Amino acid sequence: MNDQVLTDVLDKTIPPPAPSRANSILGSLAMLAPWALLLFQLSTTWETNEQYSHGYIVPLLCLYLLLKANVPPLSYETRDPSQSPFQGKAFLILGIPLAFAFAPLWVVRGANSDWRLLNLALYAVVLVLTLVQWYDHGGWKRIRPLLFPLLFFLVAIPWPLATDLSLTQWFQERISSLIVDVLLLLEHEARLEGTVIDVGVFGQIGVDQACSGIHGLQASLVVTLFLGAYFGFKPVKHSVYVLLGTVVALLLNLLRAFALSFMKVKGKDDILEQSFFSLGGWDSPNIHDLAGWIETGLIFLMILLLGRMASRGNRIDAIANAPSNWSNLGSAPPLYLSIPTILIFVGTAVGSELHYRNTESAMETLPTLELSLEDPEIFTEKNIISQQVAAQLHYKDARSVQWQDRFRLRVGPFGTEVLNHNAEHWQAFECNWESGGACTAVLSTHSPESCLPLTGLVQIKPPRGSAPLMIPVRIGNRDVLFEMYEFVRGPRKLFVFRCFWPSMILPGKTNAFPSGGYDFKGRIKAAIEGRRNVGGTMMALALANANTESSQTAIDKLQIIADQRLILLDKQTP
Repeated sequence: MNDQVLTDVLDKTIPPPAPSRANSILGSLAMLAPWALLLFQLSTTWETNEQYSHGYIVPLLCLYLLLKANVPPLSYETRDPSQSPFQGKAFLILGIPLAFAFAPLWVVRGANSDWRLLNLALYAVVLVLTLVQWYDHGGWKRIRPLLFPLLFFLVAIPWPLATDLSLTQWFQERISSLIVDVLLLLEHEARLEGTVIDVGVFGQIGVDQACSGIHGLQASLVVTLFLGAYFGFKPVKHSVYVLLGTVVALLLNLLRAFALSFMKVKGKDDILEQSFFSLGGWDSPNIHDLAGWIETGLIFLMILLLGRMASRGNRIDAIANAPSNWSNLGSAPPLYLSIPTILIFVGTAVGSELHYRNTESAMETLPTLELSLEDPEIFTEKNIISQQVAAQLHYKDARSVQWQDRFRLRVGPFGTEVLNHNAEHWQAFECNWESGGACTAVLSTHSPESCLPLTGLVQIKPPRGSAPLMIPVRIGNRDVLFEMYEFVRGPRKLFVFRCFWPSMILPGKTNAFPSGGYDFKGRIKAAIEGRRNVGGTMMALALANANTESSQTAIDKLQIIADQRLILLDKQTP
């Protein structure tokens, strides 16, 4: 009897042994593996979409907040009567099934890396996988202080595309409308056409010049959410701080947009694209870009100043005063759980890549399609690519340009030659993708049929809903298929030719334009068949104000342009 009492006393006073080094290392790998895959997926958007370029720094800020969190020591006690019966079993019950659920999501991601809803699904799986490992070693008391640092990662995840575009357009409309009102109060000529400001003889101010403010809004959210935690603000105070940061960002963006617009009204728009100064062979950013940098800097400084003022009474709560504790990240599930988890994630990454490479192994590598405008006989003018287009297409790089024979130009208000939009001229939009980037199916939704009618053009050919005529155009020793569309507005016609030229193609296949769109069925089918984006070029050429009623004449002009301006370059082999 005495021996039993002694055993009970020892069970309560002597803590169970800490996990072995192997448990700790493999547990950490089981936690890091899904995060590594998630970061790899999101890096595509961070690299190609300037709006989310702040994503690269967010994981570092999350790590800082995790290390500074006030977390109870790791608990490996399994006999505490106060703990939930779920504790100690959460990884087995939820973690392993979620690890298996991650596999099909990752395979679908291979063919649909631009699918923003998929980003949220992957993040949700990784978040719960992380929390259940920590829950097993401390319960709710352990994971509660770690929730905000993990949820803070949401600021690096792109918003759903429909929400993103709608919010951006709403801001563009409000900003443009406010600028027009102010210009009219100052007795300047200004008229709003959608989100474009017409300032008479000085031309038009595009939506990208009258900036939407979405960049500043997202930057303010990142900064205020992080600094609020850094200064130790309570939830209500933190919420007010985030709201004030949003107001600061929007006001500074409005000031910047108005300043740039006012320069346009004063006829100084030509200096907006000039470098502020040059030093040796280095040119500083132009005034337009420099204004954006100044705006971002001012947003940060004002938000920081507000945070410092608000934190005077609670500096003792600032996490900067807390030690960095790497044990906050500790996890040591049993080997029979951590080893299968690691194998599942490694197998998922390798298996998905082999699945797509199996299809691509039979493909032929094609030369690169390029548009060359190096010709003194033509006048070229670059166009700004809207943020909505960039957000939809997720390209690596792109350019929009228009050109005209010099004998067709007109004289501008300052005595310089400018493009004559009432005479025949060409427009081009060219964008490129790398292998594994955004799904090529997005191109079927960004088509002349869906976009140009929004500008007031009426489609003549093909009839709405019908397939466009495919035109073979000889470039070098190859036939490249172009789709043909015909539009009209009043007495003027616009002929649009576009093609998608992939980096690789299956033998016997033509460069037919990708189809399938954003529909769920099309995305899943592409993943099952192993059809991901292999990279390539989308080329759209538009002939405006052509002095012809004949489609064949427009096609003949396209072949002439192809002979003069389009080239196929063989890829360099290492």
